[in-house]
Amino acid sequence: MTLINREDLGGLILAGGQSRRFNFRNKGLIEFKQKPMIAHVIERIEPHVSSLAISCNTNITQYQALCDTYRASLGKTSIWGVCLSDSANNALKGPLAGIERHLKEVDAPYCFVCSCDMPLIPSDIVTILTDAMLHSQQQACHIIDDQGLHQLAILFKTNAARAALMQLTKVNAVTTASQSGPSRHSIKQWLKQMSSLGIAYKGPAQKMTSINTPEQLVMMELAEC
Repeated sequence: MTLINREDLGGLILAGGQSRRFNFRNKGLIEFKQKPMIAHVIERIEPHVSSLAISCNTNITQYQALCDTYRASLGKTSIWGVCLSDSANNALKGPLAGIERHLKEVDAPYCFVCSCDMPLIPSDIVTILTDAMLHSQQQACHIIDDQGLHQLAILFKTNAARAALMQLTKVNAVTTASQSGPSRHSIKQWLKQMSSLGIAYKGPAQKMTSINTPEQLVMMELAEC
């Protein structure tokens, strides 16, 4: 069994959404317990990855300044903590556009992806997924909740992910999804192009919660996690 070491893992935090329910404020930069939400995510996953990138289409200066601060404090090289915006004229939309942009840059054989709005994400989430991948021999492993719904915490083999995105792009080019059909730009559709295993997270639900509204932010700040 081949181990997945830190040197084999690249990390990507997705912060490119429009945040309509937060009045279009960039969620990653909204304060949660006295610091930006994305800062909590960085601190929890940084020990497990050799490189880190942020997918962001707005507020790039602020995100880069935050990365620069962490880079200096952690003694990282200049390739750590880069901010990437979506490629122009990308056929993919939403989170997949950010993932596709990252895959053009990363050379690590494995990648971990999560969202910027999960400030309580478990510090061992990468370990949970790497252990699952080693034992299952899947191309990707992703977290699901107790109802079986996908959560945005995914580990995948880089080459398999690239191939799956290429296949999804081809499907988008020749097929127009009906209004009632599933989104062909979704994470779920992408994972279907790979052999992917859903892993149920058994800890407190708040730890895997994405904060989507100001009201939820207040409630989560009071959570004992």
